Amino acid sequence: MKSGPLVSVIVTTYNRADLLCETLDSILSQTYENFELIVVDDGSTDNTEEVVKRHSAGRINYIKTENWGGPARPRNIGIEKATGEYIAFCDDDDIWLPKKLEKQINYIVNSNYGMIFTMQKQFGATSIFSNYFGIGPLPFKKDTSANALLQVNCIPTSSVIIKKDLLDQIDYFDERRSFIAIEDNDLWIRVSKVAAIGFVPNVLVLHRNHRDGIYLNSTTIYEGKKELFKKHGIQYNSSSLNWIKNNLTYYFIRNIFNLLYENIYFNNRN
Repeated sequence: MKSGPLVSVIVTTYNRADLLCETLDSILSQTYENFELIVVDDGSTDNTEEVVKRHSAGRINYIKTENWGGPARPRNIGIEKATGEYIAFCDDDDIWLPKKLEKQINYIVNSNYGMIFTMQKQFGATSIFSNYFGIGPLPFKKDTSANALLQVNCIPTSSVIIKKDLLDQIDYFDERRSFIAIEDNDLWIRVSKVAAIGFVPNVLVLHRNHRDGIYLNSTTIYEGKKELFKKHGIQYNSSSLNWIKNNLTYYFIRNIFNLLYENIYFNNRN
């Protein structure tokens, strides 16, 4: 039997000392305790190191690197240092609910899944006019086939648990610069081609929206998506990428629906 932690939790961070405390607290307060926590600091210039060490008490493996400018390389460094059989990711501004790891470990151990994910609830800079409002993915929106993931990435990174040996098999996050903000989308597509992906239909992650998030740059994502289509051998055209562009009418109608339906669903599930 393998000794040591079953799960390696990887948090990558850059100049988020003000938000990182809440993230670390939510991880260290998990009801499931057989995990190691690895924080990879992408060259922060604020007091991130002080914050991590204040929370540490020997429970955090803190790694500081030169600034790379995106999450792919720091996550890969964390994966290389990980000793667990499973890898879990959490962004430095997100929050895990207390039973997140417990529910997921009970779900994935002794299953045929190579990776699992959950629903998340948005908070922070959200409104019914926001492209990032609500809860998701809802069960009927969780298509994890490669073609579906090319169109819409329904997998929240902070909800993922994946087998370490699967990552070793397919390689880690793609570090090309054009994939910044969609490097997770690429990895999930590669996973979907070789392994079964499971889904826990519970909100176990709170995803923080704020104005300096890298995922709010629609131009960066649009250009990266075009290269992502090429990498996976799919012909792209303007209509197939239309969903990325800001269609205010579409998002207004969609978010009115989310406001009425998704929050009712959330209240009934939790």
